[in-house]
Amino acid sequence: MVSQLIHSGTINIHFQPIISIRCSRVIGVEALMRAYDENGEFYSPVFVFAQAKKENIAFEFDKLVRQKALEAFAPLYQTNKELLLFLNFESYLLDSKIDFEAFEFCMTAKKLGVPPSRIVLEIKENQINDTENLKRFSEYYKERGFLIALDDFGAGNANFDRIATVRPNIVKIDRSIVFNVHQNFINKEILKSIANMCFNIGALVLAEGVESEEEILRSLKLDIDLFQGFWFAKPQGRLYDEKILLDKIKSIGYQHTNNMKASMQKKEELILNAKQYAGIIIEALLENIKVNIYSFLEHYKAIEAIYCIDARMGIQEGNTVINTDIQEFFRPAQAGESHALKEYFYITKESKRGNYLSQKYISRASGKMCRTFAQKFYLNGEEKIICLDLKVDP
Repeated sequence: MVSQLIHSGTINIHFQPIISIRCSRVIGVEALMRAYDENGEFYSPVFVFAQAKKENIAFEFDKLVRQKALEAFAPLYQTNKELLLFLNFESYLLDSKIDFEAFEFCMTAKKLGVPPSRIVLEIKENQINDTENLKRFSEYYKERGFLIALDDFGAGNANFDRIATVRPNIVKIDRSIVFNVHQNFINKEILKSIANMCFNIGALVLAEGVESEEEILRSLKLDIDLFQGFWFAKPQGRLYDEKILLDKIKSIGYQHTNNMKASMQKKEELILNAKQYAGIIIEALLENIKVNIYSFLEHYKAIEAIYCIDARMGIQEGNTVINTDIQEFFRPAQAGESHALKEYFYITKESKRGNYLSQKYISRASGKMCRTFAQKFYLNGEEKIICLDLKVDP
């Protein structure tokens, strides 16, 4: 069946654009194989490649498709010398110990006048058992100027250690993690962790399969800048409409900028309100006025808990006063417990402005998401820190 496809010449290459929002342009295209029978009936690429494997011509067929992809890309490169080609290949072939040169990436690229620096080899690491051969393959082609991307990362049983082993230039996050990330807290945290790990080793992160503005905007908030998906454009045999894409990029960029401004304003308002809350309590303490903290918490619904720390040693003075349901396993800190190693303690202690608002975290007091606002003050000549745990959305 695959042999017939090869001889019939009904194998085509479609391209899907890859977008950088911050650069406001298309930075590359992924080449995708499309095959049809003699009646024009579409064959799934997954089916075709699986069939090639059954017919024991997987390597030959894969090589042919890559050659066609490079041939289709060459004219695009001549028009735009900065464009990247994202080139798939059947990654499981690396387990068969095929000589790296036999893939003919170098020879074909040279023949068509496409520099290796414009080609990104996409590796599906979850298809490969031989980690050492994967590492050698990556090093071999990086030494020859090619870029390496880990494809579909996060799908199935992703091996996180392979990011460090391969040290890819780009990591493409699978659609299963990007999907609905603006509403799925677990996916958001997974995406954030993968992105941070990649940034720490100098790899760019690309969100695959984006289909909504909300997915893109949430990913941008996590500092992910590269995107690919139906929201921008479906794979096409003809060249993408640049004007439509640029309009979409501009629209998303505008929304992201507005979201960041709104987020900054919200944070400023949160700090201002927290200062006022802390100021009321501190003033009462300084004037030796007895404050009903429970009544205070009832009045100021944004505050979950209040506690005071000795700024010299980080020891809590008095028990935490809390106004929320406490989940099993969690408990509020008690008098005498140390906060010396907590970020909001030592940053506030050393801060010139005397206060600090933490990032979101899971409260050890309640098991819920919160942010701690800490304010330094003096009471009877001794330095203290008042801490307010503020309720936040996940």
